[in-house]
Amino acid sequence: MKAKIILILFLAATIAFSCAENQGQSNENPAVENTLKSVSLFLDTVSVDAQELKESAERINAAIDSIGYPDAGYQIWEVVSSDSLNFKFMVEGYWPDQSTYDTIHQHQLYQDAMQQEEALWQRLQQNWYYRFESID
Repeated sequence: MKAKIILILFLAATIAFSCAENQGQSNENPAVENTLKSVSLFLDTVSVDAQELKESAERINAAIDSIGYPDAGYQIWEVVSSDSLNFKFMVEGYWPDQSTYDTIHQHQLYQDAMQQEEALWQRLQQNWYYRFESID
């Protein structure tokens, strides 16, 4: 009986310690709120594969992550509405703030990644580019 009580206490202490440790980790690494967006709309007159664009964005995002900003980067959207003015793709950039945007875009790893992907993106015709800030 004593062995069972000791085992139960040991398991309870282990679970409590594990929960406390996980709580500490979540407080140390809070999620970053992105307050800046960039949106680009592209025409596709040469039939670029959507999956190819997605993989390109993932490679650029990997560079951004390696710089230290995993909560920033790009997401590719394919335009599906019939009144899209012939736009085929939207690229959404999400950034914690203007300072982080500038830091990322000036970093050599980002510039190298963009240069490696440049030939693909130049096949598309970019017509619109906008940046948005959240209203606090």
